[in-house]
Amino acid sequence: MKRLLLALFLAPTLAFAQSVELPALYDVTGVAADDTLNVRAGPTVNAEVMDELGPERDGVEVVAFADDRKWGQINIGEGTGWVSMAYMERQAGQDPISKTPTPLWCYGTEPFWSLEIGQSDVSFTDPGMDEPALVQPTEYYASVPHSPRGALVADDITGFVSREMCSDGMSDRQYAWRIDFLRAGNGGHFMFSGCCTLQP
Repeated sequence: MKRLLLALFLAPTLAFAQSVELPALYDVTGVAADDTLNVRAGPTVNAEVMDELGPERDGVEVVAFADDRKWGQINIGEGTGWVSMAYMERQAGQDPISKTPTPLWCYGTEPFWSLEIGQSDVSFTDPGMDEPALVQPTEYYASVPHSPRGALVADDITGFVSREMCSDGMSDRQYAWRIDFLRAGNGGHFMFSGCCTLQP
């Protein structure tokens, strides 16, 4: 089963036409100690202020740019907002083209579940099942060169992650990674689909 899925996944795909920069983690910069960075309802200074980010806020995941690249879309509460990229600095060491990111936190609804992809193992939790989290070593986790997709293989989990906009179907939050995987257990295989984030 695993070999068949990987063979299908690694078949030739459309090449990237341009660099993919997002999603990525950013830190607030250039904001005075007694000031805040406004999170607005749209990519304009005239849009309603929804929230604020403190001057030392770090690890903010930007999932999309406005057309002029002057604004970045982030998740706030159960929805999204926009911040001026003039006050956001990309964290060093992020290379979404050549490497599928770790850690990556993935979630699904109906039923609710979570999957944490770490440096060397995966942890699957299904609150609807009366059993502890399933933690297994990662056998394979890598991206296809110049492709927006990556493959994940553990003992009982085989799946693909894709860099594409994703919605959890229950909120207005936006995610920039999607995951689809099979989990073996209880005498069968079970399919899960959900969204992933760079933030826990």
